Amino acid sequence: MSESEEAPLRIVLAKVGLDGHDRGIKVVARGLRDAGFHVIYSGLWQKVDDVVRTVADEDADYLGISILSGAHMTLAPRIMQRLRARELGHVGVIMGGIIPAEDIEPLRELGIERVFGPGTPIESIVEYLKESGSRTGPLPPWESLERGERRWLPRWVSAVVRGQELPEIERRLASSPRAPHVVAITGSGGVGKSSLVGKLVDTIRKESVRVGVLACDPQSSVTGGALLGDRVRMPSPAEDEGRYIRSLAAPSGQQALAPRLGPLCRLLGHFGYPLVLIETVGAGQGDTAVRELADTLVLLVQPQTGDEMQWEKAGLLEVADVVVVHKGDLPGADPLVAQLSDLLHLSAGRHVDILKASAARDEGIETLWQTIQKRMSDAAS
Repeated sequence: MSESEEAPLRIVLAKVGLDGHDRGIKVVARGLRDAGFHVIYSGLWQKVDDVVRTVADEDADYLGISILSGAHMTLAPRIMQRLRARELGHVGVIMGGIIPAEDIEPLRELGIERVFGPGTPIESIVEYLKESGSRTGPLPPWESLERGERRWLPRWVSAVVRGQELPEIERRLASSPRAPHVVAITGSGGVGKSSLVGKLVDTIRKESVRVGVLACDPQSSVTGGALLGDRVRMPSPAEDEGRYIRSLAAPSGQQALAPRLGPLCRLLGHFGYPLVLIETVGAGQGDTAVRELADTLVLLVQPQTGDEMQWEKAGLLEVADVVVVHKGDLPGADPLVAQLSDLLHLSAGRHVDILKASAARDEGIETLWQTIQKRMSDAAS
């Protein structure tokens, strides 16, 4: 067996049901990040089945549930039953919130490993997780890779991320006839990449095109921890096996990219996802390495973020295939579209599509998808 990197524990944190209080769970998320864990936060008002799907697709070691609504004795049995139904009984489940003392033992009997009440120090949660350790099992049978069995995809993704048996995995993928079209979506922090990707995936799935998403978020250079929050804006309904979303941590100094994205894209293609979207970390002007990974590179910009000289500078703008003026409902969007059109159309021999979109208003998403489809068709011909 080849050597692999030691991976931080992966913990999904979720608010299930109608509980709308999220301050506490966000404090926990930041605390676990600062302790070196990779935390996937799925957001408020989650359905039980959707949370379990997230745990499966993220190949999580632990699921942390925060409940302040008093519904813990109703929701906990459903959560544990759904986890077992998806053969996720190895995942450790912890719970926090307003839990009466008399309910703790019944929750433990259901399979909840620990209950952390109000005022629990973050250090206590960290200590428990570190003592309990990893919950992920061994590699699946190699036949599951060769046959592209969907239920084992998250585990194979984890293997590639860790570098576990990577030469052998790449050797087997090399003969796969299913190479995906890779679309990278990049831009500065706060430009709305996650929101746009979420809307774009919904549009793609309306046409029954299977799509995989590799969503990169920054990894701390101090602790190695990461708060992976893109899923808040990227819903993944439990019943839709035609979309696969995986949150990835990107170390600093890697041009806004997580490691091993190339083999990860090939893996998703082999498992039947002909379209793969990479969302980068918030990127700077010189972070152009993503160009080498992408068949289509989509750059998001937004109004009121620079004068004409900013767009004249070398960098992402000169390697993009599609430029989207996002948050196109803001003042200055139309002048920016015109400005970019004048600039980019001066470059002889290279066509760049310039679009305007707003994820908040669900505008321009269909046009972006049509533009990507045309580039996919041109690449295949």
